[in-house]
Amino acid sequence: MKHGLIGMASIILVACSASSSAQSEAPRQALEQPGYVIGLVTPNGSEIVDIEGAADIEQARAITPYTVFHIASLSKQVTAAALAHAILDGKVTLEDPVSRYVPEAQKYGDDLTVAHLVYMTSGLTEYTAVPRESGKPWATFHYFTVDEAIRASLSVDALKFAPGTQWDYSNINYMLITKIVEAVYDQDFSSVVKSKLFEPLGMSASLIHDDITQIIPNRANAYLARSAETLEQLRDGAEIQVQDTEELVLIRRNAPHYGGSGVMTSMSDWSLWMQEMLTHETFGDEFWVVMLRTQAFDHDKTNDAFGLVHRRIGERDTLWYAGGDIDASSYMIAIPSEQIAIACFANNPSDSCWDRTMSVYEDRFRTP
Repeated sequence: MKHGLIGMASIILVACSASSSAQSEAPRQALEQPGYVIGLVTPNGSEIVDIEGAADIEQARAITPYTVFHIASLSKQVTAAALAHAILDGKVTLEDPVSRYVPEAQKYGDDLTVAHLVYMTSGLTEYTAVPRESGKPWATFHYFTVDEAIRASLSVDALKFAPGTQWDYSNINYMLITKIVEAVYDQDFSSVVKSKLFEPLGMSASLIHDDITQIIPNRANAYLARSAETLEQLRDGAEIQVQDTEELVLIRRNAPHYGGSGVMTSMSDWSLWMQEMLTHETFGDEFWVVMLRTQAFDHDKTNDAFGLVHRRIGERDTLWYAGGDIDASSYMIAIPSEQIAIACFANNPSDSCWDRTMSVYEDRFRTP
């Protein structure tokens, strides 16, 4: 979901080589702007339906199906999938109190459960609403960790509302899920995700971005137009000195927080995840029953699943999620009954991957 600039192996890649080759021969101006990639999964395999722009303008490196993007809040389904595995492994239940795994949450009582985190109805205060210990802004241009964010949130003495009585989108919920996963497996979160999700699916380019010093091959840099609004947010919201020029702004994600975000992946890898979402071939039906389950609370929001949202479009039941951060725009929609899924990653956070993805969806399902 978008939070603004400061907030926030048998798979066929049809035309990949052609796309990459064509871009390598493209005129220089084609690599002077950021871009995007749109992937489509069907029963026949996977293909890249649209691809454009530079992954790295400084190096004149084009976006390809193997370019690694930060996918922002699409990461939540990865976090939720790690929890789903823990549930199926008998290590945790949705009814467990959060304080069983995060003792600092004991002051909120045992009524705050794991389910409240999953379905965004915990009443916890988002970390960005609490002043940082360092006094710096909560901007991912500045270094801060998931642990600092959790400490900030849990420093608030009372919940905003009784768990289950309101829906309130908040990254802190999924940050805390990572700590539950770490506690029950006695491993760091990135290791759990690698062994439980990425390796079984063959997602070799994917990782949890919990170390900003890590070298990530084929990573996309992010860029924004140097508009007055962007410059104001950089100077006032992120305390970054920036010049008034005609150039783009180069964006860096300098805070290795994860859970609500933090997954780095390529469209080639993500297509494997979308294929699994449609076929259940690797993790099985029981896993996807957990991932796709909804739960009723004392509010009207009933279409949330595990890092996914159910939505009825016309006659079709779909699953979707959106992401946006200082370095990313992303969107994904799946139509299980049609065995089709579409995703878009962009390295311009102002780009609308929602529009691009839904345009492909509408073209695919347009009535003649």
